[in-house]
Amino acid sequence: EEKALRAKFATIGIEAGKRVILYAPTWRDNQYDKSGRYQFAMKLDLERMYRRFRDDSVLLIRGHQLVAGSVDTAMFGGFARNVSHYPDISDLYLVADVLLTDYSSVMFDFVNTGRPMLFFTHDLEAYRDDLRGFYFDFEAEAPGPLLTHTTEVVDALADLDRVTAEQTGRYDAFRERFASLEDG
Repeated sequence: EEKALRAKFATIGIEAGKRVILYAPTWRDNQYDKSGRYQFAMKLDLERMYRRFRDDSVLLIRGHQLVAGSVDTAMFGGFARNVSHYPDISDLYLVADVLLTDYSSVMFDFVNTGRPMLFFTHDLEAYRDDLRGFYFDFEAEAPGPLLTHTTEVVDALADLDRVTAEQTGRYDAFRERFASLEDG
């Protein structure tokens, strides 16, 4: 089934043998244009990601439906792809080797894959204290490392096996708490 999905995604530029990084951040209540439409401000340094991972990875960017149109990947060729309008995010979970997110609820679904998660939390204090906050102790219970700069994201992706091993306890506890009844 995974091979069939990878074949399907070849049409959007995923080459065989490439590691698939799914970046699925949530939207921000405080980022909007003059007409009131929500906007997406890319805080992840795509140029740095491109320079480091262009030969062995592809970055799929899944913007929240409220900001999907403002994700621009044009200058990164086959490395970065905007898959915000792909109809079923479940397919993206299945093809992804690693999830990069922030505070998005995608973590609750993706944990069922057993694959690693990284959290790009560049605005943690503002999100927690001024925007939406959390329903659980995110900082203590997130099933992966909290990374505040692109450099940390790049380093974690470059040494993903080690990072994953370090996070096993948190990951397992999160999975048990939030997805223990999900058995396929």
